[in-house]
Amino acid sequence: MRTPVSTLGLLARAGRTLLDVAVPQLCVGCQAWVGDSGGICGACREAIGAAAATPYCPRCGRSAQPLSITPDGCRRCMSEPFWNIVEAVRVGPYEEPLRAIVLGLKYRGLERNAEILADWLAEAMLARPWTGTLDLLAPVPMHLRRRVQRPGNHALMLAAALESRLRRAGCRLRLTRAVRRHVYAPSQTTLTSRTRRFENVRECFAPRWWPPVNLRGKTVCIVDNLLTTGATIHEVSKVLRRAGAATIYAAVVARSVAPGDVQAHSAAV
Repeated sequence: MRTPVSTLGLLARAGRTLLDVAVPQLCVGCQAWVGDSGGICGACREAIGAAAATPYCPRCGRSAQPLSITPDGCRRCMSEPFWNIVEAVRVGPYEEPLRAIVLGLKYRGLERNAEILADWLAEAMLARPWTGTLDLLAPVPMHLRRRVQRPGNHALMLAAALESRLRRAGCRLRLTRAVRRHVYAPSQTTLTSRTRRFENVRECFAPRWWPPVNLRGKTVCIVDNLLTTGATIHEVSKVLRRAGAATIYAAVVARSVAPGDVQAHSAAV
C-alpha cells in the first residue's frame, strides 16, 4: 500500500507531465520559445556542448588545464584523502545554462529537465570504458522530511532516466536504492565552509535494510545532480564500501566552480 506522501508525489509528477504537454514549451535553460523541438534551444544546446568539451580531472571533476591532469587526478584532488571513488564523470561546470536546468529539476521537479540532463550525462558516461562494467546506479538518497519539502526526488529522477538510456545503449546495469538517508540535516547549500559541509553529512547515510541489496563485489556508480566539495558522495561511498561494493564511480551533471579552480573558458585554451 502506498503512503500518502508517495501518492501525492506521483500525482504531482503526473500533473507536471500533463502541463508540459498542454502548454507551449519553453527552453529549460533560458525560457526562450522552442515549441516541440526537444525542450532546449539551439543556443543553450551549443553552450552546454562547449562546456562538456572542456577538459576536467577524471578523479574529482574539476575543470583543469590538460597538462595538469594525470590518470591519478589533478594537483588538488591528489592532496585530498577523502576520495573513495575511482573516477567522476560530469557534463560540465555549474554555470548557465546548465545551472538553470539543474535548479529546475531540483526545486521544481521538472521531469523534462531530468530527461534532458540524462541525455547529456549518458553521453558523457558512454565515452568512459568503465561504464560497460557497471552493475548498479545508486542515486544519492533524500531524507523523507526533505522529500516532503521538495516537488520531487531529483537524484532518483535523474538516475531513472539515466538507467533507461544506458540500458538502451547495451549496458547491463540496474537502478538500486541500496543507501538510505536516516539523519536529517540542514541543506548543504546553506553552508559555505568545506569543513562544515563534511561535518553536516557525516554518518547521515546507512544501508537500506528492506528490501536487502547484495552489494558484495559489485561495481557501483553514485548519481547526483551536483558535486561541490565531494562531502555527500564521500559519505555515500563509505556506506557502499562497508556493504561490500568493490569499485565505486560517480556521475554528476555539474561540478561547482570554487575559488582557485580553473575556469572552463581558460581550461579549453
